[in-house]
Amino acid sequence: MKKILLPVDGSESTASYDMAKSLAKKYDATILILHVDEPITPIYWANDTLTLENPTITCTDNGSVIVDEVSKLFTDVKIEKLCRYGDASSVIIEVSEEEDCDIIVMCTHGMSAIKRFLLGSVTNKVAHHATKPVLIVR
Repeated sequence: MKKILLPVDGSESTASYDMAKSLAKKYDATILILHVDEPITPIYWANDTLTLENPTITCTDNGSVIVDEVSKLFTDVKIEKLCRYGDASSVIIEVSEEEDCDIIVMCTHGMSAIKRFLLGSVTNKVAHHATKPVLIVR
């Protein structure tokens, strides 16, 4: 194992951090800390017609701050930092392949069963569509 992908979203759920750190120490691997800024599509009403605007936006400063803050917790292992923009689950899967990561380590979160059914979750989508192994930590 050479590279571990650790997606982070700025939430308080940090159980995956300890698991990633433990694996990195055991296998002398690098942790790639990834934050994905998801698109927010502005909605406008013009002439009684709903219009969706699709902006081109790069990763926000907030995303870089999140990655920098998380990276401070990994002073005793090798890390790389990356911030991308797009659909979180799709970007996580793309990065895992582009960077040839050996495993993706992710947390679940407290989404209700109804919300998870209607919207899905990033973790669920990654687990079902990634070509790399996914370790889900509660």
